[in-house]
This record gives sequence, structure tokens and C-alpha cells, in this order.
Amino acid sequence: MKLIDKSILAAVLVSLPVGSALAQDKGCIELKTTAQTEQTVKGPDGTLQTTLVPAGKVVPGSEVIWTVTATNVCSKAAGDVSIDSPVPEHMVFIADSAIAAAFTVSYSVDGKRYDSAGALTVRDADGTTRSARADEIRHVRYAMRAALAPGETVSATYRTRVE
Repeated sequence: MKLIDKSILAAVLVSLPVGSALAQDKGCIELKTTAQTEQTVKGPDGTLQTTLVPAGKVVPGSEVIWTVTATNVCSKAAGDVSIDSPVPEHMVFIADSAIAAAFTVSYSVDGKRYDSAGALTVRDADGTTRSARADEIRHVRYAMRAALAPGETVSATYRTRVE
């Protein structure tokens, strides 16, 4: 069984070009990306509780929850904020897992053309076009619905599965 340890995951995090924020003033948006997994623990009362913990070693089939946090560090509102979050190598996007209350979410199979998940298409080797599968999604884009106020922080998440 193939393990992906914390050092490899850290390398993925470092190489993850999540710093792709598009805004009127790019210098105003500070981005942070975290990778977590779910862990079930027994609470003091004996009940099982699910909590998020930093991703350590993950094995094929494990789910990783990616959270992208954007903070406006300037003294003026930042409009037209868009964040492109690539799906890391050796992982596949889990359908319908993007959660982003303050954002409109779109997806891409190539990092160039973005649309709703249901509207994405791919061309097969024989030249036919078909709807893209969730595991073919390689980028998730979050576009703010409103300007980000000074000091305001918003976040969005999506899940991947280790191949």
C-alpha cells in the first residue's frame, strides 16, 4: 500500500499554486491553504466525534479536505476576487464537495476554461466529446460574490481522494 507522508504532502502544499488570486489589487489578498483529514475520537462522555486534524500520512483512498482562506489585508475593499485552487497531483476531486458560501464556484479540467461541473466537457482520443467526470476536474475556482471588506476573511473548501 502506497503511503504519502507528511513531507510529501508538505511538498504538495508548497508547490500548490493556490496563490493565484485575481483581484483589483492582488497585494491586498493574503491566501492560506491547509490540508486536513477527518479523525474520529471518543469524547469525554463516550460519544464518537469527528474532528479535522492536519493531514499527516495518507494512503490511497484517504480523503483530504483542502481549505483556502482569503484575507483582505488592506484598508480598502478588494473587489473581483477570484481564487484558483488546483487539485494536487496524485489526488482526484470528489464530486459536489466544494463548499463556499461567499463564492460562486466553477471548475476546469485544463486550468483554462472554467464552467459549472455539469457543463465541462472533454475530448476522448477518438475525437468524441463527452461530459467530464469529477475525477477529471483539476482546478476549482472561487469567485467572490461581493467585495472583500478590509480585514475580512472568507474561506472555501473542497475534498480530494488520494489515488
